[in-house]
Amino acid sequence: MNDLRARIAQIVERDRARHPRESAVSSFDLGTAAIAASDGRPFEIRERRIALDDLGLEIVGRGACDALLVAHLGLKGDAPRAWQDVLFLDTETTGLAGGTGTYVFLIGLAHIAGPDLVLRQHLLRDLGAETNFVEHLKAELEPFRACASYNGKTFDLPLLRTRFVMAIRSDLTVDDSHLDLLHPARRLWKDRYGSTTLRQLEESVLDDPRTTDIPGSLIPDAYFHYLRRGDDRLIAPVLEHNARDVISLVRIADRVAVAVRDARRGNAPAHAPAAFALARGFERTGELDAAFACYESAYYDGDNDLRVKLALLYARALERRGDLERVVQMLETLLGLGLGSPRWREQAGARVRRLEKKRWRKQLAPAT
Repeated sequence: MNDLRARIAQIVERDRARHPRESAVSSFDLGTAAIAASDGRPFEIRERRIALDDLGLEIVGRGACDALLVAHLGLKGDAPRAWQDVLFLDTETTGLAGGTGTYVFLIGLAHIAGPDLVLRQHLLRDLGAETNFVEHLKAELEPFRACASYNGKTFDLPLLRTRFVMAIRSDLTVDDSHLDLLHPARRLWKDRYGSTTLRQLEESVLDDPRTTDIPGSLIPDAYFHYLRRGDDRLIAPVLEHNARDVISLVRIADRVAVAVRDARRGNAPAHAPAAFALARGFERTGELDAAFACYESAYYDGDNDLRVKLALLYARALERRGDLERVVQMLETLLGLGLGSPRWREQAGARVRRLEKKRWRKQLAPAT
């Protein structure tokens, strides 16, 4: 227990030494935090406003919310009408395994309001007051049409739903439309960076690594320690960890959206697996021109293993455009190199034979 207190204190002091006038959430000017006083209330709310310009956002919060675009952000359900309808959320809990004995003691919620991102953190200071806390959270969540999370489909939302049912016999409304950004992030960056944790993406994609942070494994113990001692210094690193997660979630959503926008304009990612991932997404949304551009980029920039993986899909895109000659040439080249599994070679060979017949019939067809 003393070791835990010492580690948390070390994180707090190190952060204060590096950022004596800041709150340690990235390098952004977070403005003045409206902090509920320690007046015995069972929960408190901390609010910060951050200018969208300071976050470097290009698409999220800017203009209309494109239904096809948010489909690339892992959307399940109906598309939100506007960015203001999306609530970005991240939870901190008393355990990492979930289950009915696990409480949500802190939830960070962020939404777009005019030129700002509004971050509101809700901290439960008394586990015995969970019913009031959950009633409060219900009122906070209800105005929003959709939510965005990072692996929330697996962890945050099921756990929130459990607490809502157990505490107030109510269900969530905000996850009718859900953007789980873990999945598009994995598709775009896992092959390149290996890990796709928010912390890794902050360093690799956002170029904004964390200088200090409490390890996630320490967060439940830090909270219970805070409940026993009432020392705000023990919970401060957890609050900053949560705030950073929510802010990074918004910025990662914007980076995925920018990659989609650029690919639509013909600028596919230079990293071939990312271009392939976007091509598959464009196929799902019916944006076939963008899909073709990404397949082509991935094929010519990728290695042989990736070429085999995407060849039949790329062949279908070429066939739709009437370029049978290129399809046959591509597949015959890969077959001639001895690439692919026996099943793939069988499928590719059958495709070549079918297209050869189609091309032959086209040549014999009388001119009109």
